[in-house]
Amino acid sequence: MKNKITSNKKMQLIRMLLAPVAIAAILVSCEIQPDYEYEYGNPGGKINMTAWEFIQTTDSLSLMEEAITATGLQSLYSGTMVRTYILPRNSAFRAYMKTNSFANIAAIPVATLESVLKYHIVNAKVIFTDPELLPSNNPIAYPTESGSVMYLSHNTSYQGVINQGTKKNWTIITSNIEPTNGVIHVTADVVYLSI
Repeated sequence: MKNKITSNKKMQLIRMLLAPVAIAAILVSCEIQPDYEYEYGNPGGKINMTAWEFIQTTDSLSLMEEAITATGLQSLYSGTMVRTYILPRNSAFRAYMKTNSFANIAAIPVATLESVLKYHIVNAKVIFTDPELLPSNNPIAYPTESGSVMYLSHNTSYQGVINQGTKKNWTIITSNIEPTNGVIHVTADVVYLSI
């Protein structure tokens, strides 16, 4: 009982000492803001360029650019049709090439590379702020340009997840970038469907 009283007295003393500091902090931080209009800088991740232009101007996507050029699929990334683009960064392509014993992008058969790229294009706008995707750990199947499906969802930390609920899934590292023709999500892996 004596410890409780001592603890209570210590807390009261701490509160008494901190009260003037808190009041001073509040008074110092109160100032009148000048009357001006706030200018938004890129609200919601919107960028004024197509997915193809974004890829061409992003150093960490140079191997993605090389793969698209090798397959002649630029029109899928530069057109006006709204899509979701899953973009593996350079390290993802390097890992994919190493795993599959390809020396470089040019060594990957065009049909294989085209299939890989088309799987990474979802024929719908999937942005993780969409109320349909509000529940976490609830994968939704979306059609891809390859004719297959990709399951997209987010975990409880609101990180986008690709193919959650299948044998292999991946976490998106950068999400909700909005070019003029859809949405971009960047991954650290070249992804595939494994049921």
